[in-house]
Amino acid sequence: MNVIGLIANLFLVTALDGGAGVPAPESAPAAAPAPAPKSEILGIWKGSSICAKVEGNEFCHDESVVYTFVDVPGQPATVALKAERVVDLSLQPMYSLYFTYRPEQGNWTCEFTRPRFNGVWAYVVHGDELTGTATLVPSGTVVRNVTAKRVPKEPVAAP
Repeated sequence: MNVIGLIANLFLVTALDGGAGVPAPESAPAAAPAPAPKSEILGIWKGSSICAKVEGNEFCHDESVVYTFVDVPGQPATVALKAERVVDLSLQPMYSLYFTYRPEQGNWTCEFTRPRFNGVWAYVVHGDELTGTATLVPSGTVVRNVTAKRVPKEPVAAP
């Protein structure tokens, strides 16, 4: 075999095995992930949490809600939520949860566990509007739908 044939064979073997054993060319460093858009969700939101009409959700009640999302310092993709409902023009605490931004879905999510089920809250922000769902895991059944608007810090319990 001549030198040209040997080089051609080496080239062919290298191409077929994906370049194993051949040093890879220098590549650009991987780009750092984009920071979570915390400013889009931070603040006070007022809206409705509506029960989905699905089997097993008969005891669910529609609610007027007030959500307060605050920053979690030192955690670049995490915010805390304090959820309250409006009852007789006053606020009643419901729960507090931590949400993480998922850039691949473009939403804020939180997994939660209750005595009878597990679920995921997911929220999407579009300007001053927030939409979200509570979904049971692993079935994927949506049990709540939320719509809310950003509000100033003034009285949020007023009608």
